[in-house]
Amino acid sequence: MADAAPSNLIVAINASTDLAWLRSCLEHNRKAGNETVASLTEARIRDVDLAKALKVKAGGDTLEGRVLEALRVYREILKHKHGRNQPAGYTERAIRDHGPKGALLVALKSGKPTDGLKRLAEYHRLDCSYEQIAIDFAAELPADVVEKAKRTLAAMQADR
Repeated sequence: MADAAPSNLIVAINASTDLAWLRSCLEHNRKAGNETVASLTEARIRDVDLAKALKVKAGGDTLEGRVLEALRVYREILKHKHGRNQPAGYTERAIRDHGPKGALLVALKSGKPTDGLKRLAEYHRLDCSYEQIAIDFAAELPADVVEKAKRTLAAMQADR
C-alpha cells in the first residue's frame, strides 16, 4: 500500500482544472490506497469548484438579485471550507423572515465586520458584501445604513 506521491503527479494535480481527470485521479488513488494523493486531489477539486462558483452570475442588477448572489457565493465559500454543502443558516433565515432587503438592513445594523465579510474579502468578492450592496443601492436604503456600510467596508479594507 504505497502512499508516497511522485512530485510530478503532485504538480499535475495542483495545476489541473480538468474536473473529469481530477475525479478519475481521485477514484484511482482511493482504490489504490494512496490516501495522500486522494486527499490532495479532493482538495484540488474543491478549489476548482470554488473558482468556478465564485464567478459572477447574471441577475445582480437589483438589490434583491445582489443579496441572493451574495448568499450563493457565501454558500460556496462555506462548501469549500467544510468540504460539503453547508447552509448559511443565519443569512438564509434572515432572508426568509425579512426578505432580501430586510435581511440586508438587519445585518448592517451592527456596523461591525462579520466573518462572512472577512471571507468575501479573502476570496476577492467584496461585491457580494452587504456593505457594498448597500453602497451600490444607496438610493433604496436609509442614509444612516449606507453610511454605516461605508465605514465598515472602509475599516475592513484598511485592515487588509
